[in-house]
Amino acid sequence: MKTISEILKPRESVFSDTVRDDVLNLSDFADGKVDADKFFSENFETQGMKMLFDTAFKRFRGQSDTGVIKLTQAMGGGKTHSMLALALLADNEYLRGKILGDSYKGIGKIKVVTFSGRENAEFGIWGSIAEQLGKKEQFSKYYQPLQAPGERAWIQLLQEDKILILLDELPPYLENAKSIPVGNSDLSRVTIAALANLFSALGKEQLSNVCLVFSDLRATYESGSDMLQSSFKELEAEANRIAIEIAPVALNSDEIYSILRKRLFKDKPLIDDLPMQKNEIAIAFKNSVENAKKLGFTAYQPETVYKGIVDSYPFHPSIKDLYARFKENQNFQQTRGLIKLMRQIVREFYESGQADKSYLINVFDVNLNNPNMLSQFRIINSSLEEAISHDIAQEGRSVAEIIDEEVHDKAGSAQQLAKLLLVSSLSTAQGAIRGLTEQEAFGYLCAPGVNLNAIKAAMDELRVQCWYIKADNRGRVYFQNTKNMVAEMNTLVDSYTNENAKKELRNILKQNFKNKVGDCYQLLYVLPAVDEIHLEQNKVALVIFEPYAGTALHPDLLEFYNHESLKNRVMFLSGGRDMMNKLYENSKKYKAIEQIIQNMDEEGTPAIDQQRREAEVQHDKALQALLSTIRETFVTLFYPTKNGIVSSDIKFEFKDNHFDGEDQVRKTLTEAMKFDPFSTDEDFLETMRKKCEARLFTTKEMQYSQILDRAATTPAWGWYHPDQMDALKNNCIRKGQWREVGGYLEKGPFKKEPTSVQVEQTYYDPKTYEFTLSVHGIGGRVYYDIGGTPTEASTELTEQTMTTKEPELYFACIDPSGERDEGEIFDFVGEPPIRYGERESASGRMFRIEKNPNYEIRYTTDGSEPKDNGGVYYEEFSIPANCRFIRIAQLYHDKLINSKDVQIEKANAPKTEKKIDEERPLVFTYNVKRNFADTEETYRELDVLEKIPGLIISNVNAYIYEKADQNKYVELQTSLDYEPDTFKAMIDLVRETSFSGKDINITFSYKQLHFSEGRQFNNWVELCKLDLKKLQTEGNIRQ
Repeated sequence: MKTISEILKPRESVFSDTVRDDVLNLSDFADGKVDADKFFSENFETQGMKMLFDTAFKRFRGQSDTGVIKLTQAMGGGKTHSMLALALLADNEYLRGKILGDSYKGIGKIKVVTFSGRENAEFGIWGSIAEQLGKKEQFSKYYQPLQAPGERAWIQLLQEDKILILLDELPPYLENAKSIPVGNSDLSRVTIAALANLFSALGKEQLSNVCLVFSDLRATYESGSDMLQSSFKELEAEANRIAIEIAPVALNSDEIYSILRKRLFKDKPLIDDLPMQKNEIAIAFKNSVENAKKLGFTAYQPETVYKGIVDSYPFHPSIKDLYARFKENQNFQQTRGLIKLMRQIVREFYESGQADKSYLINVFDVNLNNPNMLSQFRIINSSLEEAISHDIAQEGRSVAEIIDEEVHDKAGSAQQLAKLLLVSSLSTAQGAIRGLTEQEAFGYLCAPGVNLNAIKAAMDELRVQCWYIKADNRGRVYFQNTKNMVAEMNTLVDSYTNENAKKELRNILKQNFKNKVGDCYQLLYVLPAVDEIHLEQNKVALVIFEPYAGTALHPDLLEFYNHESLKNRVMFLSGGRDMMNKLYENSKKYKAIEQIIQNMDEEGTPAIDQQRREAEVQHDKALQALLSTIRETFVTLFYPTKNGIVSSDIKFEFKDNHFDGEDQVRKTLTEAMKFDPFSTDEDFLETMRKKCEARLFTTKEMQYSQILDRAATTPAWGWYHPDQMDALKNNCIRKGQWREVGGYLEKGPFKKEPTSVQVEQTYYDPKTYEFTLSVHGIGGRVYYDIGGTPTEASTELTEQTMTTKEPELYFACIDPSGERDEGEIFDFVGEPPIRYGERESASGRMFRIEKNPNYEIRYTTDGSEPKDNGGVYYEEFSIPANCRFIRIAQLYHDKLINSKDVQIEKANAPKTEKKIDEERPLVFTYNVKRNFADTEETYRELDVLEKIPGLIISNVNAYIYEKADQNKYVELQTSLDYEPDTFKAMIDLVRETSFSGKDINITFSYKQLHFSEGRQFNNWVELCKLDLKKLQTEGNIRQ
C-alpha cells in the first residue's frame, strides 16, 4: 500500500509564496491578466459551472429565454471564478471548443463586458458598460448630471451584437455610492434604478442577444445599512422575475474533493494503477473501522468510509462534512477559503515528510504552531485562539502536547484528536452543530496502525485537563471560547497551598484507613508532626507519614521509634518521595471540584444540568486520580520485629473508587506473620500460650498488667485483636494452665487440686421420709457412711443419684491413684420441707404440721424466736384467738435445719349456724358422692368409719376388677344401709370367692353417713382431722 507522496505530486504553485491566482477578479480579465490555459488546467468544472455555461451559450444560440443569471453563494463560494471561466470561454471561440467541445459551435463572436464593484466608475455602471462596448457617447446625456438610463435606452445600447455582461461585487459599490450625492438623491439609488431598468429590458425580445450574470451577495448586503438592504432587495426582486439561480459549487457534495484535487495536485499521478491503489487504501481504512466497531469504539459504517475514500482520495471523507460546518462563517470565503487553507495544509504535509508515511490527508494534519497555518484558523474563527494556544498547540506547552509527551506518544494521539475536535468546533453560525461524539471522533481517526486505546486515553485526558473543551447533552465534545469547569478547577488549584492540599489529603486518608473493625490497629495518625504521635499500651497505632527518599524509614520516625518504650505499638505507612508533589496536585484538584459542586449545591443547580453532570464526572475522575496516586505513593509498610523495623510492600485494591485501607494493612501484616485475627480455636490458643510463656510470661507468676506491658514493648511479640489476650487468659485459667491468685497470674504445671464432692438434695417424699440426692465426685471415687468419716472400706457410690431415709450422711471423694489429696468430708443433713395446714373444728381453729420423726419441730404463737423459745410440736393444736404469726423451726440434733413464719389471718365474725346437738342423731349428706380410687384408699376409709360406733352408710357401692383384665369385675351397688364392717365383709367375701389369688383393684363410694348422735359426728370430724367449715360447704348436715 503506497503513501500519498508515492502516488500524487502537488502543483508547483502549492509551494510558492507569491501565488495569488485563487483570488482573481473581473478586473484581471479586463486587463488581460488571466492565463486561460493555466486557469482551466487548475480548475475543476463543477456542475454549477456546467449549468452556467449551458444557460449562457443557449441564450446566445437563441435557444433560451433566460437572459439573467444570478450566481448564489456566499463570498468565496466560486461566483467570481465561474464568471471568469464564462468570460474566457465567451471571449475565445477556440478555447470554447477546446473546453466545451462542439456543443456550442457556430455561436460566433461574443462581446464580454465586465464590472467589478471594487472599481470606480466615473460615469456610473451604465457609463462603464457603454464605454466597453465602444458606445460611450450614446449614453452621454446620462453622465452630467448622473441619471439612470431607462429601459428603451438600454435596449438601444445593447441590441444587435451578442453581449455577455458580468456584474460582480455590487454591494460594496452601492455602499460607497450611497455617500455620493446626486441631486436630491445619491448615486446608490440612481444605480439601483439603472440596473432595475436594465433587468427589465433584458426581458424584452429585442435583447435576446444579451446575457447578464450577476452575483448574489445577500449575506453581505444584509449586514449593511437599512437603506442599502431595502434598495437592494427591490433590485433583487426585479432581477428575480427573469433570472435563474445557479450555485457554482456544492460544498456539501463530493465536488469539493475534485476542486481541491484539481487545484492542488498535478493531473497525472505518479503511478499507473491509481484506482487499484485507492481501492487498497480504502479497504485498509474500512478494515480499521470495522475492527474498531467490533470493539465498540465507533458506530462509523465501514462501507461508508470505503466509498468515501474512493471518492475523496487523497483526502479523508470527513473533510467534506467538517469543513462544510464553517463554510458560512463571516470571514471564511467558502471555496476560495478552503482552497487557501488546503494549499497551506498540503504544502506543510509534503514539506514535513508527513506525506511519506500517510495514506490520506485528514483534517488534523495541520501544524498550528506554524504562524501561517494559525492565521488561517484565526480567519475562520478568531474566538478560539486562546483555546488553541492553551489546549491544542503552543510549541510543546499546550495540554494536548504535554499529554502526548508524558505518555511518549510519538503518533501524537492527543494532538490529532484535539485538532479534529477543533475543526468540528469552528462554526460561528447560530444553532450550528459543534463537536463530535467520542464514537464519531474515533471513527474519523481510524486508520491502519492507529492505536485506538491510546486515542481513548487521550480523549479522557483532554476532557480532564483542557480548559476550553466542553460536551453538550448529546455527548458531542467541542472547543469553546470560554473557560470550562476544568479551567475553573485549575484556577482554584492554583489558589491552594500545599497545606490546603495536605488538609484535604488527611480527610481522604482518614476515610479510607478508618479502623472500622479495629483489630490490627486502633489508633490512626495521618500526616502528623512527630510530636503529635502518642502511643498507648493496649492500642496499636498506624502512622501515615510523608514519604522519604529511598527505601528506609524517615529519620525523624526512626529517631522517634528508638526513643519510644512501647516499640510494639506502632507501624508506619510511607513510600517514595517522588510522588508527593503529584499527590498534593491531585489533592488540590479534588478539593477544587468538591468546592465547585458545593457552589452548585448552594446555587440550586439541578442534577440534570449538563454542567452539574460534568462536575460529577470530574469529581469521580479527580477522586480516582487522587486514590490512584495514594496507591502509588504509600507503598511501604514498616512494622517492628525482633530484628528491628522491617518493611513489606503494600498494594491497595480499588472497588468503586474506594479502597479499604484497614483491610489491606491487615492482609499485609497477616502475610508477614505479624498479625493474627481473633480466634477461639483450641490449637491456635495453645500455640499462642506457648509463645506468650516464652516471650512475655517468663516467670512463674506475673501481674496480668505486666504481661500486657511486655506485649507492648516486645517487638518479637505479634499483634492480635484487642480482645485476644483476654481470651487467652480466660482459656488458660479455664483449662487449669494458668491461675489467678491475689491479682497475680500463675502458670503451670500445677499440683492437682484436692478431690471434692458435691451433694444436693433434689427431692423429699413426705410419705416415706426418703431424700433423693444428686452426688458428684471430682477427682476420685465417692464413698459414704453414717455417723463417721467414710473410707475406702465404706459404701462406694457408683451412681450419681441415691435415695435414703437417713437424715445425715458423710461423703468423701478418694483418688485411687493418689495423685490428688483427699478433700474435705461433705456432711449432708437432709432438709424436709416444712408443710402445715389449718382447719376449722367444733372446738375452734386447729393448726397442724407435717413432721419427720427424725427431726424436732418447735413453734411459737406469740411471735418469739422458736428455736430457743418454742414448744415442741407433737400434734395439732388450737390457734389462740389473738395469734397473728406461727413461727416454726425444724431441728436435727439441736441444729437448725430450716424455719418458716406463717401468717394467720384474723378470724371473721362467726356466721349464724345450726348448732350440733350431741345427743340427737345426725345425717351428713355429701353434695357429690365421695370416691376412693384404689384398694388402699378404700380399706383406709372403711377402717376409719368402723371406729365410729353405730355409724350407718347409705347410697354405697363398690367395684372390684382384675387389673390384668378389667372385663372381669363384680359391682356391689345397693340402696340399703350398711354398717361399715358389714360392707367391708361383703367386699372380702367377693375377693375370696371370685378373685382368689388375683391382682385386683377396688374402688369405693358413698354419699350419706347416719350418726346415732351428734357427738359421734364430732368425733368423726376430729378423727379425720376435717375442716368443719369446709365440710359444711361440701355437704349438708341434717339433725
